[in-house]
Amino acid sequence: MPAFEYEALDAKGKKSKGLITADSEVAARRELRGRSMAPLTIRHADQRAERRANSGTDRAAGFALGPSNLTNRQLMLITRQMASLIGAGMPIAETLGLIAQQGSKHHAKRILTAVRARVTEGEKLSTAMEGFPRSFPAVYRAMVAAGENTGGLGEVLARLADYLEKDEAVRSRVTGAMIYPAVLTTVALGVVTLLMTFIVPRIAEQFVGMGMDLPGLTQAMIAISEFLQVGWPFLLVGMIAVVVASLVLLRQEPVRRSFDAFLARIPALGSFLKQAESARFCRTMSILIESGSVLPDALRAARRAAGNLAFKDELGKVIQDVESGRGLSDSMRNRGWFPTLSLFMIAAGERSGALGEMFRRSADQLDQDVDRTISVGLNLLEPGIILVLGVVVVTIVLSIMLPIIQINTMALG
Repeated sequence: MPAFEYEALDAKGKKSKGLITADSEVAARRELRGRSMAPLTIRHADQRAERRANSGTDRAAGFALGPSNLTNRQLMLITRQMASLIGAGMPIAETLGLIAQQGSKHHAKRILTAVRARVTEGEKLSTAMEGFPRSFPAVYRAMVAAGENTGGLGEVLARLADYLEKDEAVRSRVTGAMIYPAVLTTVALGVVTLLMTFIVPRIAEQFVGMGMDLPGLTQAMIAISEFLQVGWPFLLVGMIAVVVASLVLLRQEPVRRSFDAFLARIPALGSFLKQAESARFCRTMSILIESGSVLPDALRAARRAAGNLAFKDELGKVIQDVESGRGLSDSMRNRGWFPTLSLFMIAAGERSGALGEMFRRSADQLDQDVDRTISVGLNLLEPGIILVLGVVVVTIVLSIMLPIIQINTMALG
């Protein structure tokens, strides 16, 4: 039964919005009048949600119109709820309707109601989700389809929810851990800016008035201070222009691919990125294979889940090798992206027929390695920031002290 989004006046003349299911727009208006409501506008929720989800104009514009797609956290919560309800035997359409009615945001309610309408009309859940690709990524839909084909949708959704919860936990942990360094950096930069724009110029005037030859470090600091006082608008505009240009260029696939490949070649950062991409790949493969997907289809879905375009290209070569009859572990070994331990575990899974389980164990190990790397990196970040800013402050103070020492030396001589 189709879903409609309506605006109507209640018996007290108050405008209200909501969703209603009916056979047609006429039936929806009749249903609203039966509730003592005067309908103002009625739109197909399915078409409206799909148009908003695919356009993404609200989000891109940056105005306070509200999001049109499901956020990562919303998708995580919805997936967990669907896993619990469907696993308990509740029909899919009834599950979607219940989740939509209980505490969902308006845009999430619209999307879920539209998906429910498609399911009610006979579409599979994964097919119904295809109308909202920004809310339900391709790899997500592939996993749901695998669960539908094997009859284990509830189990697959539970694994998906675990994966999304872990990803959200890591993201929240990194965000929370970055708050203190961000505040520290902002305060320190404010202090440095104050020194360079107010303190250094006042002291420089005194030294210049004496007609003395200033040390090179002091002259450099005075030159930087004068530039900041006069050229800060140009510096600000230049920084904004660089950021905007970078964002625009990175939207171009060739530029993004080259940039991703460059990041992967940086010694420390590259190793971490490869580790993180491998963990995501192994987790996705474990869910798909244990859900009954055949290897080539699982590889294609995992490739769509990859965030690094250079890694996607390498996975494309792996898919070609596998489809030509080559072993998966052998092809992965030649790519240079995957840790040795994971390759051994995957090779063992191929020989024993437990490939999904080996991918899962490899993903668990890689997740632990990624968490450990993040912890070490965050622990080193704070003292690193303090060290860098300490060097900057010491340099500024030294540039002020050198002329004073020079004056004292001249006076004593």
